[in-house]
Amino acid sequence: MKFSLTLCSGLMLVLAIALPAAAQDDVGPTGWQATVKLDSAEVYSGVSASSRVVGLLKRGDSVVINMEITGSGGTWYAITTGGESAVSGYLNRNALEVSQPAEVARWEYLPPPEPKPPAEDQSKPSDKKSAIAAFSKGQIERNIKSFFISKFGRTLPVSAFGQTRLHSRLGFDHSNGIDVALSPDSTEGRAVLDRLRGLGVPFIAFRRAVPGVATGAHIHVGKPSPRK
Repeated sequence: MKFSLTLCSGLMLVLAIALPAAAQDDVGPTGWQATVKLDSAEVYSGVSASSRVVGLLKRGDSVVINMEITGSGGTWYAITTGGESAVSGYLNRNALEVSQPAEVARWEYLPPPEPKPPAEDQSKPSDKKSAIAAFSKGQIERNIKSFFISKFGRTLPVSAFGQTRLHSRLGFDHSNGIDVALSPDSTEGRAVLDRLRGLGVPFIAFRRAVPGVATGAHIHVGKPSPRK
């Protein structure tokens, strides 16, 4: 299956980010819905309680989740609200009652307990803390490409290797990222995600477009791309 998508991805984990105003147009009954379950919940500009507060919600307020981000700081959701005073930002999972379990996008980094380089790189040091530190972007791409060809008999559909014009236009530094034009829910996509987990390589799995961030379903390989 071909995906006329892609070429983009990225998020900022600690520094301030706000989804563009265009994301507000996504608010509607078909989105991934959630309800604020705390008496008051602060909406942050980034996925950290130390980030700037951009809004305040109350118990019972409805939001649309655009993205899930899971990392060392726990699970956060990129949300938007409707109405004239719409808010875009990030809420901690503990503040929300999620009514639909389907994920839009998921940031994951699960380094293996004892990361080892590929067979062809046995001469290189193996005492790195993670595969992302031990392997370069090119080595990761070659590893995944060779795995994909051996398993599926076709070339890995890499849609972006490093920075592209689209990423520059969106304002992301994608120089250390790789985009793969596969739905993370497809058979091939799930196999690639399992391979990345085995290597301890971070990734973001996009299940649909996110305004200003992703143009369609794809897998971003590497840490979230920071804003320029």
